[in-house]
Amino acid sequence: VGFCSATDHGTKTHGWGPKDYESSHNSNRAASLYAFRNYMLTNIGVSTAPLRVMEGRYRIVFSLRSSNASARDMHNFDDHVRPLQKRLGNKYNLEIISKDMSKLSLVEQAELVSSAAIFVTAAGGGAVSATFLPRGASLFVFFQDEEGDKASPARLDWDFFNHLGYVRTHWMPRPKKTPSVAGSKAGPSELDFESFVRLMDHELDIISHLEPFPRPAIS
Repeated sequence: VGFCSATDHGTKTHGWGPKDYESSHNSNRAASLYAFRNYMLTNIGVSTAPLRVMEGRYRIVFSLRSSNASARDMHNFDDHVRPLQKRLGNKYNLEIISKDMSKLSLVEQAELVSSAAIFVTAAGGGAVSATFLPRGASLFVFFQDEEGDKASPARLDWDFFNHLGYVRTHWMPRPKKTPSVAGSKAGPSELDFESFVRLMDHELDIISHLEPFPRPAIS
């Protein structure tokens, strides 16, 4: 089963070098990608419904260890969760869940992610769980900005995630300090955490204005 494409990035690599960003493989495939998402969920008995904020609660899911590469192996996102709760906890009714997706079954992953308003992950193979996000949700993908070829940014699988037309995808640099990455100078700064919280606030505001049901037809 697939979505009529031999690979998710064509003849390019996943996003390791500058040439990978010179062309797009998944342009005009948003509808096919969404249909494939719904097909997968239907096959395993999980709802394909668009995002609904139940009882005013915004579910934010942090995916732990979504990559085993040392530069992106996030054991936890505690340094991001703390300012998020402190700054936005009184503004929004937040339900923050941190999970190692590899510990969950496929159905459990799909049920969790398909009910999330925002999904936070590091770039890598485990990030594919974001495919299950509901229409209207947001995706935050952390990448190392010096992990690619010749110390270039490595926004892995950007061509796939940027064309999931049913979610808003954001790329966040420097998930953690990584001495193992050649040329890496520093981890996230206070500005990085501030930008993360502000972008979260922006996305939660958008989601808070989404209509849960279609408007009735005007006769």
